[in-house]
Amino acid sequence: MNILIINYNKNYSKQIPELFTNTIHKTCNKDYNKEQLEAWANPSIDYKAWDDRLSKTKPYLAIIDNVGFTEFYEDYIDCFYVDANYQGKGVGKELLNHIFKTAKQSGIKTLRVDASITAKPFFEKFGFKELRKNLVSKGNQELVNYSLTLNLS
Repeated sequence: MNILIINYNKNYSKQIPELFTNTIHKTCNKDYNKEQLEAWANPSIDYKAWDDRLSKTKPYLAIIDNVGFTEFYEDYIDCFYVDANYQGKGVGKELLNHIFKTAKQSGIKTLRVDASITAKPFFEKFGFKELRKNLVSKGNQELVNYSLTLNLS
């Protein structure tokens, strides 16, 4: 599989929130209940709010058929999602390797991420270490996630 990592392109402003929502509902449903999933990724997508966010964060996109994206700024990985149909096929690895390369070129020594229960093993596979368990409020739900860090030195 040939995966292309590109900088954010406004042409994907609708697909990204749909990928985000669908991925959460299809892959995290064993770790979170329906109410938590809907609080985290409301099926009634606010495209305007997403457009505003994406215009600021300018995520990297994994392109095959818009199968993944991540936001990375300063030393923080935010919003790291791969389409449920493409998980386990190297897309996440390509996105993460792109972040590693970008971070090293920028002189960043440590990476941070707040990972869901579902995503935590993925990041740990690449050497991220748990700092703490968090309770995050979304809507009227509390979700568990984990703050992880990776030393690049």
